[in-house]
Amino acid sequence: MASGDARAARRYATALFQAAKAQNMVETIEKDFASLQEMIQAAPAFQQFWLSPLIPSGRKREIAAKLLQNSVCPLTLAFVRLLADKRREAVLTEIPAELRLLADQDKGILRAEATFAVAPTPQEENDIRESLQKRTGKNVTLHVHVDPDILGGVLVRFNDNVLDGSVRGTLERLREHMLQDA
Repeated sequence: MASGDARAARRYATALFQAAKAQNMVETIEKDFASLQEMIQAAPAFQQFWLSPLIPSGRKREIAAKLLQNSVCPLTLAFVRLLADKRREAVLTEIPAELRLLADQDKGILRAEATFAVAPTPQEENDIRESLQKRTGKNVTLHVHVDPDILGGVLVRFNDNVLDGSVRGTLERLREHMLQDA
């Protein structure tokens, strides 16, 4: 997605989130968009239709209303129609992730990924989680992955941050340092 589309998705999701929060419907909206995303992935023809610049927005509104009127709340349906009216159909698939980020921020939750070379012990997982909680002041939900290619250590990703404590990362930084000195 182009950076302009990403910014647009963030703006639209923020507006939707604020409206949903005011109506105490954040969870409903999140579920609606998760279902929409599944539908789009399961029906490539719908995605082609939705993204086609040749189909008038009014026709997209009609079809969306017929398909969604009994499966999503009125706020979600109005939002989908708005995207068609504004010719911002491409941002629809980005909305669920943006909504989740906004809901997490609102609840003080930070989702992080930790990649280890070998399966970590529960204590190692807990140490990473506690370190991130101290660093960010948020409740951390940690998803753990194992990737032997990092050789050892841990690689932690959260938001737009990467903390590279992997052996591979250390070796690469050492190599770059040596090449700069040469």
